[in-house]
Amino acid sequence: MMQSNYRVAELIVQFMSGATLQLADIQKKYDISVRTSQRDLSYIRKALKEYDAGDLIEQQGAYHLAHDSAQLDYEMVLATSNILLGTRALAPDKLNVTLDYLCSGLSLTMQAALRKQLTIPRGSYVPLSKPKQLLRRLHEVALCIANNQRLTFTYLSSQPTEPEPLLHHAQPVALFFEVHYFYVAMLSQERAGYWLYRLDRIVDIQAKTAGEKLDYAECFSLQDHRHHTYLVDDGELMQIHFIYRFYPQTALDAFPGSRVIQKNTDGSVIIEAYVKIGGAIRWLLSQGSGVKVISPVSLVKQMRKELAAARDQYTE
Repeated sequence: MMQSNYRVAELIVQFMSGATLQLADIQKKYDISVRTSQRDLSYIRKALKEYDAGDLIEQQGAYHLAHDSAQLDYEMVLATSNILLGTRALAPDKLNVTLDYLCSGLSLTMQAALRKQLTIPRGSYVPLSKPKQLLRRLHEVALCIANNQRLTFTYLSSQPTEPEPLLHHAQPVALFFEVHYFYVAMLSQERAGYWLYRLDRIVDIQAKTAGEKLDYAECFSLQDHRHHTYLVDDGELMQIHFIYRFYPQTALDAFPGSRVIQKNTDGSVIIEAYVKIGGAIRWLLSQGSGVKVISPVSLVKQMRKELAAARDQYTE
């Protein structure tokens, strides 16, 4: 019995020190059977659980101790890595550097498990058609926000009327990510107010000068933007109502703050939302016959016009 207690205690010490032990090596070192080694590990697992000291994890015959905090670290890195892969925003080389950095804080065993979990997502990563090297630019703009600096930069607009980069003067106040792209909200001289600039469309930052210490309460509201905007921060803010025939949560997620105000007998719902109408129309059109706008009248007319124009493109 004394020998058995010593063996279990020694195994616990090894696990607590971070060792990964093979079941076959445990059996060989202590000259014990498979049944005895599994019983010892069962005792250890029970004791660890009783004292909230972690969990004994088995992977292909190898055992290691995962503390609750370490397990949480693994889960957070796994989630963050998959989110990053889903954005498609980074060039492949910078993506790999970033994923490796996220992984580096884990134990060697967990690093191996994470790499195995990410084999398919990393192997099937498809970047945007023209990915930019954004990490340095992200850091640069973040420092400008922290230091209240004003920028002079060239910017390539997505508007067909501006095919070449134009000079802009603006002070950045907020940096955020949304649907494949990083954006910077800036107090713009050219736009006479706050405007959203896509980070990858900033061609060259030519100068940085001292800006104003802007009152956050008067700055661009990222919360309002995310509640009222879908893809394009454009158009009048208005309340709209529409019938939705697909899974309601899809529409509710597209427009945060929206709500179902009526459930219809045919399974459809009526949704109320407050939106910037420019981007909202794009989403509504993307849902095809699954959506019917019912108010306001101005939006109903605009939807008819857009749908008729789309139909006319396919007439012979």
